[in-house]
Amino acid sequence: MITFKQLDALYRIAELGSFEAAANKLNISQSAISKRIQELEETFDVEIFDRSKRNA
Repeated sequence: MITFKQLDALYRIAELGSFEAAANKLNISQSAISKRIQELEETFDVEIFDRSKRNA
């Protein structure tokens, strides 16, 4: 099931260009952002972001 927090994390990463910037904007840890995105990826069985690069 998709949550608002997951969608908000996805939006902020896309808007701001990085997991770190999104975490700072939402006042949560970068690992919390990563977990939300990982949950979305597991739900849809697809990789949303290429984590091999510095920017999202």
